[in-house]
Amino acid sequence: MRRTNRRRFLTAIGAMGTAALAGCTGGGDEGGGGPEATATGTETATVTSTSTPTPTETETAAPTQTATPQETPAGTSNDGSMGSNESMGDGNDSSGDGASGSSGSRTVIAGPNGNLVFEPENVEVAVGDTVVWEFASAGHNVSAKPAVDEVSIPRGADPFASYEADNTYAVVPEGETYDHTFETAGEYTYVCVPHIASGMVANVTVTE
Repeated sequence: MRRTNRRRFLTAIGAMGTAALAGCTGGGDEGGGGPEATATGTETATVTSTSTPTPTETETAAPTQTATPQETPAGTSNDGSMGSNESMGDGNDSSGDGASGSSGSRTVIAGPNGNLVFEPENVEVAVGDTVVWEFASAGHNVSAKPAVDEVSIPRGADPFASYEADNTYAVVPEGETYDHTFETAGEYTYVCVPHIASGMVANVTVTE
């Protein structure tokens, strides 16, 4: 009796174990009870290529050179040649014919190269112009005083001389000058007193 009960007990336990095992196995086949494994895809980073703009070379125009006008010195023409100096107007005329007196003054050389002459011998000026005598050698003077031989001046004109008073043989040192401004029109004949006999006589014509 005891063996029969024990055998039934063991059989019941075995049946229960089998049912339990079948239940576990069946749940696994249906897949309803287990956690679902979700595959997570790996995100691939998208690399965006950013193009860096290449600097554009800008052509720079070469600086334009500006010509600076040069100042033209007084008395110089645009072509670089010196203009005539009319303020002095030396009046030297190698031909001895004299020159126009429009410039205001004339220069006469007394004793050029040691010669006993005035150069030029004839000069023409206008009223108000000045004649300058330059003494290139020693022993000479200028006299336009009627008391001296060979001298003549227009009526009403003032006599003149490089010496004072009646010191007619007083001479002007070499390298110095004497000048006279003519205020009366007419013909003037003047001399170098020490050399009258040698023909050191010259003329000035004064025009209106």
